[in-house]
Amino acid sequence: MPEGKILIADDEKEIRNLFVESLQRQGFEVLAARDGREAVEMIREGGVIVAFLDIRMPGLNGIDALGEIVQISPNTQVVMITGHYEDTTVDEALRKGSFLCLMKPFKVRDVLALLDVLDARASSAPRLDLAA
Repeated sequence: MPEGKILIADDEKEIRNLFVESLQRQGFEVLAARDGREAVEMIREGGVIVAFLDIRMPGLNGIDALGEIVQISPNTQVVMITGHYEDTTVDEALRKGSFLCLMKPFKVRDVLALLDVLDARASSAPRLDLAA
């Protein structure tokens, strides 16, 4: 199980609540943001190891938030979520550093399996030494 905070940013309250309740039951510390700006501020506070960002949100959308997050916290793994598959948007998210794009609707077990993959990926990847 990954250690650290998991962030969900989605303007749909039901999606945020599903993530929070389901992942907290599994022992994760979960943060919830209503939009990209709030997500970026939570990332700035530190400790977020995985962020799930909805692509379409009012204000700062998920793609723009992703661009800021990879600069602020390059070790945070980001997964985009969307209910509107558009090749160019998904491609842009992947180019900007998203690990993958998860299509709505999805099941909690899919998110848990994905967290296992991200944990294994983080364990095997070299960490950036920002102090050097």
